Amino acid sequence: MTGPFAGKAIIVTGASSGLGRAIAVDLARQGADLWLVGRSGEALAETAGLISAAGGPVAQSEPMDLRIRGPLAKLIEVVGATHPHLFAVINNAGVMYPEPILSGTIERWQEMLDINVMAMLEGSKAAVLTMRKHGQEGHVINLGSVQARFEEPGVYGISKKAAEMIGNTLRAEVEGDPIRVATVIPGGFATQLARGFTPESLANLSGNLTRLNLNPENGDDMARIVGDPRHIADAVRYILSQPIGINIQEMVVRPPVSTKA
Repeated sequence: MTGPFAGKAIIVTGASSGLGRAIAVDLARQGADLWLVGRSGEALAETAGLISAAGGPVAQSEPMDLRIRGPLAKLIEVVGATHPHLFAVINNAGVMYPEPILSGTIERWQEMLDINVMAMLEGSKAAVLTMRKHGQEGHVINLGSVQARFEEPGVYGISKKAAEMIGNTLRAEVEGDPIRVATVIPGGFATQLARGFTPESLANLSGNLTRLNLNPENGDDMARIVGDPRHIADAVRYILSQPIGINIQEMVVRPPVSTKA
């Protein structure tokens, strides 16, 4: 298959739904060889099916629990050793429990830190070390969240603030390499993150919609506060399309109206 990313391997975590799925399908349309990482093998197979339907190269599904250290780094090393060009690792996987600290649980905090922070660190380090071995141009893209910019971000926002700091730190460490590090910071987009919302969080969101005079049953209203994941895919593709001589440090992409859960 031809395309700007033909002959280039890209690994996307959290590719079973939402932003990760949109990113993977879009990059496959551009000819990239995709490795799809996520917890559900069935959902990854659905993403692979969408890639085939879009005319992309056959994608490789790699089910794994990103709370466990080791498998992600190993996959990155194997792809780098067996594919001519590991071009990008996109650390998109995340889990969100938007609850106050005093009503949260250590188990939920640990899961957010394991997936949102530790898996990102693991993937970023393995990507750079592998890319350095083949000496070709490469990219690490980490997904943050505008929640990290709120005055009271909660533990989820704290984990996503760490994503920004990972990008800033790693960027300085690879300035001498043909490797670029970018952080994409989405606002509210249609993803599976809401599966972790508590009834209190959903009630709070509903109250915010009322305050903003928005009707959740009105498609036009919802389009103003819930973005299409394809817009994030567009942002990722834009970053990967830039010459290696520049570095897009971060890109904030959000719907026109902001609301907090």
